[in-house]
Amino acid sequence: MYSKEDKTPAEKLKDQVHYMTKKSRYHKIMSIQKEISKQNLEEKIGKTYEAIIEHISFDKKYYIGRTYMDVPEEDGVVFIKNTKEHNIGEFIKCQITDIKDYDLIAKIEE
Repeated sequence: MYSKEDKTPAEKLKDQVHYMTKKSRYHKIMSIQKEISKQNLEEKIGKTYEAIIEHISFDKKYYIGRTYMDVPEEDGVVFIKNTKEHNIGEFIKCQITDIKDYDLIAKIEE
């Protein structure tokens, strides 16, 4: 949501949009975007990608990685079922099996 910044020309503009209006618009847009993201991610189910392992989940059940398509801190991640020993920084091939919100769920391709 836009917010006024001190000492900018926009700070002095009349008829500022009310905070609750901005908040409502934001939530409406994010709801639409979530559905678009869901449709895009569903198209990846069944496909195989190479992912880099960046972390492991606290319960050690999943490697957490990203593909060449994923921008750190912008896009979702790939949760890869931990069935074999791999190292952080290693690239592995994985098949997308499901989605969860903005993230992909995968299994290691044998």
